[in-house]
Amino acid sequence: MLHNIEPEQYHCEYTPRAAAPADYLMAFRKNEILLKNVENGQLPQVADLPDVRPEALRYLFSISGRGFFLAPDGTPETDTLSYRHTRALRTVTPLWMAFAGVTAYHLAVWYGRTRFCGACGHEMAHKEDERAMVCPVCGNIRYPDMSVAIIVGVRNGEKLLLTRYAGRTFSDYALIAGFCEIGESLEDTVRREVMEETGVRVKNIRYYDNQPWGYSQSLLVGFFADLDGDDTIRVDHNELSEALWVPRAEVQDRSRDVSMTAKMMDAFRRGLI
Repeated sequence: MLHNIEPEQYHCEYTPRAAAPADYLMAFRKNEILLKNVENGQLPQVADLPDVRPEALRYLFSISGRGFFLAPDGTPETDTLSYRHTRALRTVTPLWMAFAGVTAYHLAVWYGRTRFCGACGHEMAHKEDERAMVCPVCGNIRYPDMSVAIIVGVRNGEKLLLTRYAGRTFSDYALIAGFCEIGESLEDTVRREVMEETGVRVKNIRYYDNQPWGYSQSLLVGFFADLDGDDTIRVDHNELSEALWVPRAEVQDRSRDVSMTAKMMDAFRRGLI
């Protein structure tokens, strides 16, 4: 999966320092990221944009000694650098570079949303000793946001419940997914989301794996569950365009995908679940 970058080591600690020319520069424009114009894409380094003032760069994190810095809004394209949709990061190699891009996007979204205090409206400032934004007027402190969401593979014997999202450009089959509500356990979220989106009940809910997913600023928690009773599907067309039971041998091969959904589908397809 995206975060499995061993033997490289991700260091999330907020230990700011000055950017060096060989460090990596993370520039975003809404849901686009600045990449080098080469096949499969690569993250630019600080030296690739010499006109960016070093003091304008914000330290994000490091991976095996490589620093990653957020560039200011409005960082321009060049002859060798261009903005591409963040989906392009799913094919960037090596994997640690793709992970860095998605994680930086997560932080860039958070920084953009915490410019002003939600309590009093004053402009926020960065805390010096940790990754947090603090209001100098009322003292309100905001740490990076990360929502919890579930992904569930529902088994019906040798069949898996697959879905397609409604109103999205992503057209591949997926599994049922949704965010946890306040006061709700992970298992209750599994039951609710499956019922709301497909009208079926589940039992034998069991944990599979988890994955940080910066695209949606969330932590994904994967489960498998078994059908409980009637297998008639009643699709919620506000959420899904399609839902169906797919035999194991017909589940799409997405083994090269870095997502939790793809890993779970592949595990079922290969008979590991």
